[in-house]
Amino acid sequence: MDAVSPRSNVEAGRSYPGPGKFYPGSRILRAVAHLRPRSATHLTFVFLLYLFVSWAGNAITLTPGQADIIWPANGLLLAILLRLPRQCWAVYVAFSIVGNVLAHSYFHIPISQSLLFSAGNSVEVLVAALLLSQPDAVKPDLVEPRTLLRFVVFGVLLAPAVSSAFIELALVVEKIPRHWPLVINWFVGDVMGIAVVTPLVLAIEKRELAELFSAGKRFETIAILSGLAMLSAIVFALDGLPVDFLLIPALLLAIFRLKSSGAAIGIILMAGPAVYMTERSHGAFSLVRPGTFVHSIFILQCFLCVALILFYSVTSALSEKDRLQQEVTAAFNEADANAGRDYITGLANHRTFDKQLIRDWQHAVWERTNLSLLMIDVDRFKLYNDHYGHVAGDECLRRIADILIDSSLRSTDLVARYGGEEFTVILPGANAQTAAMLAERIRLSVLNARLPHSPYALGVVTISAGVATLLPTAGIDRTTLIEQADRALYIAKNAGRNRVAAWDDTGSV
Repeated sequence: MDAVSPRSNVEAGRSYPGPGKFYPGSRILRAVAHLRPRSATHLTFVFLLYLFVSWAGNAITLTPGQADIIWPANGLLLAILLRLPRQCWAVYVAFSIVGNVLAHSYFHIPISQSLLFSAGNSVEVLVAALLLSQPDAVKPDLVEPRTLLRFVVFGVLLAPAVSSAFIELALVVEKIPRHWPLVINWFVGDVMGIAVVTPLVLAIEKRELAELFSAGKRFETIAILSGLAMLSAIVFALDGLPVDFLLIPALLLAIFRLKSSGAAIGIILMAGPAVYMTERSHGAFSLVRPGTFVHSIFILQCFLCVALILFYSVTSALSEKDRLQQEVTAAFNEADANAGRDYITGLANHRTFDKQLIRDWQHAVWERTNLSLLMIDVDRFKLYNDHYGHVAGDECLRRIADILIDSSLRSTDLVARYGGEEFTVILPGANAQTAAMLAERIRLSVLNARLPHSPYALGVVTISAGVATLLPTAGIDRTTLIEQADRALYIAKNAGRNRVAAWDDTGSV
C-alpha cells in the first residue's frame, strides 16, 4: 500500500494525522458541528415560539419569574429537543436562554436573576432530554407504559428537582438568603410545565396540522379551538359558579373531531385562561377553602392533569380503534385477494375468471371490440399424477403457470386456473389471429421447457389449446365464448394433442 503523507491527509479534508493525535482545529470543528441547527427557518420559528411562551408564562402569573402554577417554556423546549438529534441541542438551548432573558426583561426582572433562572431552565431541560432521548431522534411514545414511567421519573420529577437544587445552590453560593417559596414554586411550576406541555407538544404532528387547516377542515378547526378557549375564559371568569365540568364535553369534541394534534392545541388554549383567572382568585377553584390560595392552585393543577389523562386515554383508544380497523381492512383485502387466487399456482381462480369475463364482456359490448379466450389443457395429466405423484403434479402445474405468465401478456389479459389441469387466458380486444399466435407461442414454450413425462408418448409435458374469438353483442351470452373455446380444445385433443385449434361459427380452422 502506498504511504500517505500528513500533507495529503490535510488536503483530503481529514482532521486527524494519526491515532491519538489531533490537530488543534479538529476540536473546534467538532464543537462547531454541535452548533448547527436543523435549519435556520426552524431555529427562528422555535426561538420566536419559545420567546412568546416564556413571555406568556410570566404574563399569566401574579409573580413573574416564579411560575406559581405552570411554567410552559421548559415543557415546550424539552419536546422540541426530543425530536432533534443531540448535535443540534446546544444552539437551541443557547437561543432559549436569549429568549428567557428577553421575556424576563419585559417584566423588569434584574438581569442577574434572569440569567440565574435561564441557567436553571437549561439545566432542567438538558437533564430531562439526555435521560429521555432515543436514537435517531425518535419521538418517545408516552402511551407505552415503560416510556411513560421513564418520562414521569426522569422528566417530570428528577429534572425539576435537579433544577431546583441548582437554584438553591446558586443562592447559597451568592450568599442570598434562602427563599423557600421561590424554590417550591419553581419545582411545582416546572413539574406541571413538563407534565402537561411536553406530552401535548409531542402529540402535535405536522401531517395532522396540515389536514386540520386544509381548505375543507379549516373553519371547523378554528371554530372548535376558539370555542374551547372562550368557554374556558367564561368558566374561569365566573365567581361562585363551579361549572368547570362544562369543559369536559368541549374537550371530548376537540379530541374526536381534531385528533390528537388539534386536541393538544385545545388543551393548551384552555389552560391559559384557567391559570390566569385562578391566579387572580376567579373561577370555580377559587371557591375551594376561601382564603387558601395555594389550595386553589393545587386543585387547578389536578384539573389540568385530569384533562391530560383524559386526552391520552381517549386518543389512545381512538388510535387503537384506527389500528384495529386498518388491520381488519387489510385482513379483509388479503382474504378477498386470496379467495380470488388459486392455492397451487397463485393464478386467478375460477371465481376471479368469471368476474373478469363479465367485466370484459360488458366493456367489449360498449366499445364494440373483439374478445378472445384461450382454453388450455395439460396433455395426459392423469398419467403424470399416477406416475410422479400429486406433489410432483402440483409442481408441474406451477411450472406451466409460470410459462403462461411469462408469455408476453398485456396488463389487461387475465391468466386463470379454470380447474384441474385446465387454464384459461382472457384477451380483451384481441382478434382471432393474434389469439391463435399467442396460443401457439405458449404451446411451444411448454414443449421447449422439456418437463419430463415418461408415461406420455412424447416423453415431455405438452399442452393443447382451444381458441375462440367473438364480437360480443347484447343478444349473445358470454358463456357462448367459453363453449366455443371448449369445443376448439376438444378438437385439438382429438387431433392428437400438443396442438392449437381455433373455432369460428363454421367450426374449427
